[in-house]
Amino acid sequence: MKSILSKRKILITAGTGGVGKTTLSASMGIRAAIEGRKVCVITIDPAKRLATSLGIDALGNEPTDLTHKLREALTAQGIQLPETASFSALMPDTRTTFESFLKSLTQNPATAETLFKNPLFQIFAREFSGANEYMAMQKLQFIHESGNYDCIILDTPPSRSTLEFLDAPKLLSQLFEANYIQWLIVPANKLASSAMRKVLGLLEKLMGAGFMGYMMEFVTVLFEVRAGFMDHLRRMIQLMESEEVGVVLVTGAHCDFSEELAHFRAHLEKHGLKLDGMVVNRTIGAYRDEGPQSPPPHESEFVSAVELLRNLKAREERGLRNLKKTVAGDSIDPQLMPELARDVHDFKDLVHIARRLDQCFG
Repeated sequence: MKSILSKRKILITAGTGGVGKTTLSASMGIRAAIEGRKVCVITIDPAKRLATSLGIDALGNEPTDLTHKLREALTAQGIQLPETASFSALMPDTRTTFESFLKSLTQNPATAETLFKNPLFQIFAREFSGANEYMAMQKLQFIHESGNYDCIILDTPPSRSTLEFLDAPKLLSQLFEANYIQWLIVPANKLASSAMRKVLGLLEKLMGAGFMGYMMEFVTVLFEVRAGFMDHLRRMIQLMESEEVGVVLVTGAHCDFSEELAHFRAHLEKHGLKLDGMVVNRTIGAYRDEGPQSPPPHESEFVSAVELLRNLKAREERGLRNLKKTVAGDSIDPQLMPELARDVHDFKDLVHIARRLDQCFG
């Protein structure tokens, strides 16, 4: 883990749902902070578990500095946090990020304000496929370009939603294709212009008075911000494909995850992302089998418990073999993290997991 964190500035934790990605994301951030780095953990998982894991009520759209909480937890365990280190966390708000993004693309604040009040923009911001995912990626880019952090951990939603997150820039960029917008604003010929007026006139009858004005206003602003958007998009793609970004897959030792994860890994490679490791979380196999080989006489409950644990461990081993075969291949050695006795809900528990990460990754 120390090696992975040292070569990546942005580390994305991704994988199936309900396997502890958020907890591991926070623990990886703590591990980086112990090395003296300025860390920001970003969650785009709608389940909002990061705040719970950190022992706080909620996270906002801007980084919340939690360095003092981490320092207290480390001091209690005899670990000194370097003076250069910091630890912050945030959960992006799509609408706030969207508005900040659009304001950065136009030189006229009034233009942005006009757009925000446009009913069509309200619908677009709420319903357009890919908008939420793209804005999450945009927030990641803002945090990276701020220069305030030298390590960013991105906690993603379950893998199917993460694929939407990775595909969002390409999807949203289609809206800004110049030929589409120019066709709406400056029709190529009178026939197109006449046809457009008829279409918009019909829509205005259906949608109500003022629709055509809102439509032209919306498209005009989009055309104005297009150049800035495409520049942001280019920088974003360059960042995601750079050596600064790596991915750690997180899963459980269950055979039914393999197909989904194999598809996910192929998608990562298509996007030029580097897979640095795989964590098989919440396993019994991470613990050494140090119990007595033969139970005391007449201890039936003991026998049943040991038998249950061994059966669970055997099932995990079958799942792990399948993961190695279908997902990890020869390039990745899946590492086991143990099942814990309770849920993680404060920095003390997260520090425990952070220290375990080095044992996990050797």
